Amino acid sequence: MIRALARDRRGVAALELALVAPVLLAMFGSLTDFTLALSDRMRIAGAVAGGAQYAFNQGQLLAGSQQSVSATDVQSKVQGGTNLAGLAVAVTGPTLYCVASAALTAGRAGTKCASGSLPGTYVIITASYHYTPMLPFYSMMARSTTLSETASVRLY
Repeated sequence: MIRALARDRRGVAALELALVAPVLLAMFGSLTDFTLALSDRMRIAGAVAGGAQYAFNQGQLLAGSQQSVSATDVQSKVQGGTNLAGLAVAVTGPTLYCVASAALTAGRAGTKCASGSLPGTYVIITASYHYTPMLPFYSMMARSTTLSETASVRLY
């Protein structure tokens, strides 16, 4: 009887599927979460780039006039550039900054920067979004589930 059971192969495929399926589902779910997070990050980057382009264009149109780019207009352009609910957008400026070692430092009107050039008028756009993964595996593997993008735009 034991020999008959040892030769009986019925149910082996079902047992193998039961052992392998959870691992495959975890891998597929994590890959799907990563892809969705990457897609959301690309949407945020596109929206921030659109807001930066809008700020630059408005800055060029208004250069030399007493008007300035509206931070609320730039913020609404960024939020309108994506359909992500809960996207937090912060717009700083227009403000005078000097460029020093690839970083912006505060500048003052009428004074020269450390480099000897005059400070420029910049707008800084930051957008962040908290991504909620479908499966808990992605949140355990990822460093952070907060996606963010920043752009600094010189207006004039």
